[in-house]
Amino acid sequence: MSDGFTRAGGVDARSPIWLAPLAGVTTGVVRDFHAALGAGLVHTEMISSIGLARGNAKTLRMTGDREEKCPAVIQLFGPDADWMRKGAETALAARKFDALEVNMACPMPKVTKKCGGAALLYNPAEAGRIVKKLKPLGLPLWVKLRITDTSSHPLSTEDFCEVLAESGADLLLLHGRYPSQRYEGTADKAAVCAAAGKFPGMVAGSGDFYSPQDARIYLEGGCTAVLAARGILRDVFLIPKTLAHLGLPFPRKFLDPPAETQAEILAEAGRDALRREGERRALVMVRRMSAGMFKGFPGVSSLRSELASFGDWDSAETCLLRIASSRPVVK
Repeated sequence: MSDGFTRAGGVDARSPIWLAPLAGVTTGVVRDFHAALGAGLVHTEMISSIGLARGNAKTLRMTGDREEKCPAVIQLFGPDADWMRKGAETALAARKFDALEVNMACPMPKVTKKCGGAALLYNPAEAGRIVKKLKPLGLPLWVKLRITDTSSHPLSTEDFCEVLAESGADLLLLHGRYPSQRYEGTADKAAVCAAAGKFPGMVAGSGDFYSPQDARIYLEGGCTAVLAARGILRDVFLIPKTLAHLGLPFPRKFLDPPAETQAEILAEAGRDALRREGERRALVMVRRMSAGMFKGFPGVSSLRSELASFGDWDSAETCLLRIASSRPVVK
């Protein structure tokens, strides 16, 4: 992988560091932003197959507002094979994607109570039917799932992976927490890497990727790629830092940029969000990103509070441009 190129699950990715699907976060603007930072592949947010099948306009907008240059994967959730197929057909009629992904990992009650997400880990028969139902659509078929606890699940992690592989899944994106943990505790990277060893070239690692060293553990453990999720909220520039650490190509302007450059980057992303997604989404994005930026900048807490207080884009942009032109010294 000296050139950064990765072939995984039937998709040609630019690098083995991928942007994970994050509810309320990975909109089209954010996907483009992290693609520019070096993400080899990006995901949509988790999208309801039922909402798509029923023609819900808001749900359909989640698929994206234009063709994206970076390989993009749509992730769907739903209760059964029929709804998943109907939703997928609607999404694929709206725009082009590089792969189709089924969420069998979300542990939140609003999803599992409707038999979707991690609830499918308790229903391997239906999980297999979903894969078989979607496979004829012609796209690489991926599944996001979690490790399982045999004291409460019908199958071990590796046996569940076998069901998915035999049903036709091309790639398994495995998160190292049990559903019962939700997002608490520590992700079991060893369990993810053990599965990667049993299914060579078929497992991407997910969970507790907060540093370049975390990514190295997954990749050296046999994972074909690593998903950047909550780590990008802590450190917006985690992806280029990781690529640099791994000795892979990365956009150098995003490696430890000074505060004024970070402000310019954030202002540009905000303007893009304003144009494509509206003022409210632009402000939300700037607030979220600022929490993982400007580390070491004097007065960073006040700056973040100031950005969070603005109710209009003009005020937020004025604040960012003030920082961009101040040439502060980062300690």
